[in-house]
Amino acid sequence: MSTPEFYANARAYDIAFGDRDYADECRFLEWCWRTHGATTERSFLELACGPGRHAQQFARLGWRAVGLDLSEDMLIYADEVARPVGALVDWRIGNMVDYTLPTPVALVGCLMESLTHLVTNEGVVTHFRAVARSLVPGGVYVIEMAHPDSIWREGLPNFWTRREGDMEVEILFGHQDDPYDWITQQWLVTTRLNIRQDGEPPRILEHHHPHRWYQAQELRALIDLSGAFSQTWFYGDLLVPPPALDNDAERMVVVLRK
Repeated sequence: MSTPEFYANARAYDIAFGDRDYADECRFLEWCWRTHGATTERSFLELACGPGRHAQQFARLGWRAVGLDLSEDMLIYADEVARPVGALVDWRIGNMVDYTLPTPVALVGCLMESLTHLVTNEGVVTHFRAVARSLVPGGVYVIEMAHPDSIWREGLPNFWTRREGDMEVEILFGHQDDPYDWITQQWLVTTRLNIRQDGEPPRILEHHHPHRWYQAQELRALIDLSGAFSQTWFYGDLLVPPPALDNDAERMVVVLRK
């Protein structure tokens, strides 16, 4: 399966977006499973997993872990990182819009705003139904999104630099000039990696891809339309215990139970 060059450079992507406390975030995911789930099974699926850091963390904790992504390059890299630390993950190439697992899981996570890649109402509803099919009865689905007050142009351009070992990556995610379609509610987002690796010539990878950031009431309506989940909770961050979703929250986190 072909992958845009931006996502084929998995190590650079991992460095650029890797400034997160995966252990703490997985503690939050497990809290959601314990608090809102109705199952004792320990199994986890990370959707749009990229380098699969959350799936790896759960595997190291003894859970059955699955990582699903469209990019074969990402999954190869994820496995190369996971195996030396004893994290055995079932890596699967697939589209999170509509996928099937051979065995359902108890907990599903879609993190780092990956849901924004689904840009139509129909796509999101189909996605919710696919997630429900991949969950055991009483299983839990956790979605991490940006807080609604942070998605407009005032915060752009979004630019930062990270270094790990012999590689430094400058990342641009979103530019003020990125076009927005008010009818479809889609941004054509510019993402640029400026990669400098010791002993190698610099590389610049630029990608333009549509994203859609959802408001809370839009998500609630699409969840209801899907008919796939029995209960819904909204939180304001990936903390234990989590704060409520309000106007001062850091993120918008949606927890669904099948």
